[in-house]
Amino acid sequence: MSFGVGGGKRDREAARDRKKKEKEERLRHNRALRAKGLDPDTDIVATNASQQMDEVKLEDINISGVAPRGPKGSNGPTKLFVGGLSWDTESEQLKAAFSPFGVLRESNVVTDRLTGRSRGFGFVVFEKPQDAAVAAREMNGAELDGRTIRVNAADRG
Repeated sequence: MSFGVGGGKRDREAARDRKKKEKEERLRHNRALRAKGLDPDTDIVATNASQQMDEVKLEDINISGVAPRGPKGSNGPTKLFVGGLSWDTESEQLKAAFSPFGVLRESNVVTDRLTGRSRGFGFVVFEKPQDAAVAAREMNGAELDGRTIRVNAADRG
C-alpha cells in the first residue's frame, strides 16, 4: 500500500466535485454577465462586474428608417441593389430614375452574357450614404417602366 501526499480516492472525488461546482458557478456567472450585455472575457468586466449598466429606454431609441451606408466609419459611396426591373430597362433609365436623389457614381443593369438581355436587376452607387438612404426609402416599392421595384442595400461580401 502506498500512502502518498495526494490522498485517497475519496479526496480525489471530493476535489473533482468541488472543481465541477466551481465551474458551474463560473458558467452561471458568465451567463448572467452576458445577459446584461457584458463580456466576461475582458479585463474591464473583472474590475467592473459589480457596476450596473445604464438602462436604455425604448423612447430614447431613434428609429429613422435610414437605409444602407457603407462599412462602419465610412462616408464614402454606397451601393444599392435594385430588383424587379423590366426586361426593357437600361442603365441610362436607371440612372435617370435615381439621379434626383443625389450624385451617382455608377448605375448598372445586369445583363445575361449570352443573350445581352436584362436579368431584371441592377445596382446604383451614390456618392453620399445620406443620398442613398433617401433614394432607398423613396424608390423601394416605386414603379419604373411599368414594374414595381425593390431597393435595398447591396450585400457586401
